[in-house]
Amino acid sequence: MGVFYDLGRPVIGGWLGGPWISQDPVRKTELIWGGEFGQEGAVLFAVDAQSGQVVERHWIGAREFGVTVEESGRIWVHNYHGLNQPGNLLQSWAPQSRQLVSHGFPPLSGQRFVSALLGPDGWIYLGTHPYGHLVSFDPRTGEWRDCGPMASPPIVPDQHIWCRPQAVGERGEIACSIVRNPGAEVVAFDPVTGKRRVLERMPERLASAQAKPRISADIHQGTYVVDGQERRFHYHPSVATDIVGLNKGPDGKIYGSTIISMHVFCFDPQTRKLEDLGRVGWGGGEIYDVIACGDKLYMGSYTGAYWAVYDPSRPWNPCPEAQGMAAQANPRNYGMLGEDLNRPFEYALGPDGRIYIACRANYGFTGGGLAWFDPRTEEKRIFRDLEQSVQCVAADERYVYGGTSIRGGRGCIDPTTQAKVFIFDPVQQQRIYTCIPVAQAIAVTSLAASPVTKLVYGSTDTGHLFAFDRDERQVVQTWQLRSLGTPLMGVPEAYGIIHLVAGSDGDIYGVTRTDVFKLDVSTDRLAYLDQPPIPDLYQIVEGAPGVFYIGARGHLLEYHLKDTPHFR
Repeated sequence: MGVFYDLGRPVIGGWLGGPWISQDPVRKTELIWGGEFGQEGAVLFAVDAQSGQVVERHWIGAREFGVTVEESGRIWVHNYHGLNQPGNLLQSWAPQSRQLVSHGFPPLSGQRFVSALLGPDGWIYLGTHPYGHLVSFDPRTGEWRDCGPMASPPIVPDQHIWCRPQAVGERGEIACSIVRNPGAEVVAFDPVTGKRRVLERMPERLASAQAKPRISADIHQGTYVVDGQERRFHYHPSVATDIVGLNKGPDGKIYGSTIISMHVFCFDPQTRKLEDLGRVGWGGGEIYDVIACGDKLYMGSYTGAYWAVYDPSRPWNPCPEAQGMAAQANPRNYGMLGEDLNRPFEYALGPDGRIYIACRANYGFTGGGLAWFDPRTEEKRIFRDLEQSVQCVAADERYVYGGTSIRGGRGCIDPTTQAKVFIFDPVQQQRIYTCIPVAQAIAVTSLAASPVTKLVYGSTDTGHLFAFDRDERQVVQTWQLRSLGTPLMGVPEAYGIIHLVAGSDGDIYGVTRTDVFKLDVSTDRLAYLDQPPIPDLYQIVEGAPGVFYIGARGHLLEYHLKDTPHFR
């Protein structure tokens, strides 16, 4: 029997939103609203602009939300992402009641809100994704209305469409930007007739156009400016952000990152110290993963597919004023990988000493690609795939292996239907073989090479494991797992990731949403190990032999294959 240790939550308060400024006619002050987000829930809070004190704090059952402010001081809270359902709940807060009130859901399902706008008729209009509807809510009667999809035909199945209401036209129409590729447009919806028409451009008369507020704020830094005077507020965060990246560092510590925070953390197995190193100096989104090479730690981030290096022997010095690109910055930002890449998911150290990077394309672009970065020369090269993104990557002493996803950048039309695995030869600098490992799988979610069998093992979104023989160039065995992987917002599209790692014993270890498992490569037997204390497992890496580190929501778990005996 093994044993789990919950090492705690490495990053708390790393994902913040706002500010939104509202009037409070009851207390005769102004409120600075902010949001603290996370995969396990969110907090809406407000700071009194006069005192700098936090005067409102409300739990929101969502991962992320947006706020729309009325002149009366009432605010509308619309969910971007729910916890276990799409984010399509609408709530409001009023200065008179100081209560958060739920207004329920629109008459549609499978969609989430992406933006909101107050209309001239007093209704609130909300746009959705992925089907591009416009919906409206009447605060006086509590009536919901689905105004229908706003995008012009043709509508391609499974293409992501964003409808963002942004302005009120001269006729009282609600002008929406429709985002997809191809087919981006501006559409005006008439609330009276229920008809829509295409516009040449977005009307300049923005519904939110008011006098510039005398208050500005930086929610991340805890500072705000009133009439030119800078002040501070003290908000104590409580929401953890989920672990997305995890790997062993060059100094023996375990390093990782969390979703939508741009923070890097580390755990020292010797001192047992879990530390949030801080926020890097560039971009917004997430550090997808980390990898050690030599005495450095390398990382890639969204948005923009930035690539960077961290030296653990030097003090943390992100240099945000230079976007992490200053010579003394640590981590130091090398800039974007380029060629329309956006999400650098996973990395592997190739037999040629280069770091190979699995990437997805930017919004609206199909496919993705495999890139490499040479730590010795700081050179990079991209091998673009116009049909599929590269979801995962692994390597052995001879080749680099990639697993693909049919999903490209959000908003594009995906041209393929089945995921693939490929062999990339570092000598020839090209793919030399490609096949479909599991029929009907749309993503190969992880790969690991065993030094014992010389086989490459992979997982798919369908919950399958497969063994791929590089010499025979075929899948030689498959297994069906009893549970699927954990889907994490911002990583793939609507499928879970089953992470794999080759253990020091040559066997393959992995995690699904609820299970830790081992594939004994000498017997081809699949075994489920001890039940973890927290579900939604994501990432697994081995530290000392037989000691594994696993992300479980916002917690870092340490798992010992065998419990340490206790003697009296």
